[in-house]
Amino acid sequence: MKRRALILTCLAALAAPAAAADCSAASGMPRPRLVELYTSDGCSSCPPADDWLRRLPAAATAALEFHVDYWDSLGRRDRFADARYTRRQEEQARRERGSGIYTPQVVLDGRSWPGWYRGGEPPAVAPAAASMRVGVTGDAALHVRLDTTFDQAAQGAEFRNYIAVTEDGLATQVRAGENRGALLRHDHVVRAFAGPLPLDGAVADVRLPEDADRSHATLVAFAQRADGAIAQVVSCRLSAHGE
Repeated sequence: MKRRALILTCLAALAAPAAAADCSAASGMPRPRLVELYTSDGCSSCPPADDWLRRLPAAATAALEFHVDYWDSLGRRDRFADARYTRRQEEQARRERGSGIYTPQVVLDGRSWPGWYRGGEPPAVAPAAASMRVGVTGDAALHVRLDTTFDQAAQGAEFRNYIAVTEDGLATQVRAGENRGALLRHDHVVRAFAGPLPLDGAVADVRLPEDADRSHATLVAFAQRADGAIAQVVSCRLSAHGE
């Protein structure tokens, strides 16, 4: 089995009855930046942020597009919205002692980052101090095994693992609200999310929505501390497995 340190290593288990993948990242190498976008189909200022996220280089960033649900109260429901994503954004606001939540908001490695307005890419990060390994089996219901190991065990005391499954190539014809009449295109949309999970021996069953297309899906795993700091990030395309 070959492994590529830094971002991912994905190998199909051809003899397995269900799709399987192994993904790993080693310490001592620069890791991808974790970029979170909080957005909504009901927000007229969000499409430029969606487009910016879509253009980020996959080799240097792991992108998560969280659709929040508080725009749904204005008469149009975003089909990708989830109250859990709103709560995650609220946690971000409390962490930064902000005055409230808003869209679009970009969070870079656990910190709000207004630099996306200038259209640039996030800067590189220092070598990671933790290694991570992810094992995935299953199809619509994914069984995920996740281990994160720090070079110095004490550094990981307050970190926890998280798992997101994203989908690319999505589009919505908006028929009401601020974006009425627009065809909005999305990549990196979070379709499933799990965490916080233990660092060592974490196991999670992650069920994809019935309308999710696994051929356009990516699993993103990351280790995060309560103050937002990110220790390691691993991305694995699921499209290469079980097809």
